[in-house]
Amino acid sequence: MSSKLRPLYDGIYMGIDVGLLAINAARGMRKRARGAEPAPGLDAEYKTSIRPYWRQFRVGVPKKYWFRFWGGDPRFIPGNLWYRRIVPHFNTVLFAQALQDKCMHNVYVPEIRRPVTVVKNVAGHFCADDLSPLTEEEAIARCHDRGRVLIKPSVGSGEGHNIRFFDTDSVTDEELRSLFRQYKRNFIVQEKLAQHPVLAALNPSSLNTIRIMTFLFRGEVHILSAILRVGGGKSEVDNFAQGGFQLTILPDGRLDPHPASNGMAHMTAEEKAELVRRFENVQIPSFDRVIAAVRDAALKMPHFAILGWDIGVDPEGEPTLIEYNVIPGQNQGTCGPTFGELTDAVLEDVFGRRTRS
Repeated sequence: MSSKLRPLYDGIYMGIDVGLLAINAARGMRKRARGAEPAPGLDAEYKTSIRPYWRQFRVGVPKKYWFRFWGGDPRFIPGNLWYRRIVPHFNTVLFAQALQDKCMHNVYVPEIRRPVTVVKNVAGHFCADDLSPLTEEEAIARCHDRGRVLIKPSVGSGEGHNIRFFDTDSVTDEELRSLFRQYKRNFIVQEKLAQHPVLAALNPSSLNTIRIMTFLFRGEVHILSAILRVGGGKSEVDNFAQGGFQLTILPDGRLDPHPASNGMAHMTAEEKAELVRRFENVQIPSFDRVIAAVRDAALKMPHFAILGWDIGVDPEGEPTLIEYNVIPGQNQGTCGPTFGELTDAVLEDVFGRRTRS
């Protein structure tokens, strides 16, 4: 391909990738907004606070529906601007698929412990954790006598989709061969991580993980937000979209006991109060070590200034990388405006200012 056409081609590819995320974000917010009660006083705040704030920057004023559930703080970042303009400004989206491949985590961020990897499949090639090649029969043999394991796509998965758990003590070679055929290529098999008793007590069936958003900005790694994700019911995954809970982790590692959940709208007041009691007085184990680990790892990924990290904590308190996301969503619904006190500086960096105060 001509060197002159290559930047155009790359730009189109990246535009489609983030453009679809932006469209889905806008569609989802509009759907939520239809028929829902707006935040009190939103009309007045949109006129007197939100519109004047965004007019400072060289970007159109966001639609009112983006603030329908958030209230009058103008620093909330609309999802369409997040995916279409902000993430591509700070992250090299063109590299996204390759550099968030779960099979390559031990190559890109080897310092952070990971769950024990049984087998990898990279672009159709079976291999061990160190990428030494395996035949399919060798890969199948490795999947016996490992206890409870999971298999999941290594590229392009999210929100717990297409993750399957199975017991290696009872699975047959033919069942494993069929399972591999279903996933085809780019997948990983790992032992299910045993977790710290404090986290297991919140829901022992699911691996309850810490999600942290880091931001490398002007030479410093900032912790934008930290949440704990807890599975709902007897689910083995902790995803919010599948009935799980999200709770803000305060800077000192204490848990804010007021959860967010898709299912809470249908709970009685007594059920909600019981949930709060369940999460009261919880101190996240090894939280300082978790923060230190993601700060160090973020410096090794300078192509992606904005990163979302999913971290488990094992029974001995060791932070364990589950995955990272190089085009992460935002934690605003749980933690407030994504960039907090950095918002003015970030928006000016991305859009520039019309006027300076």
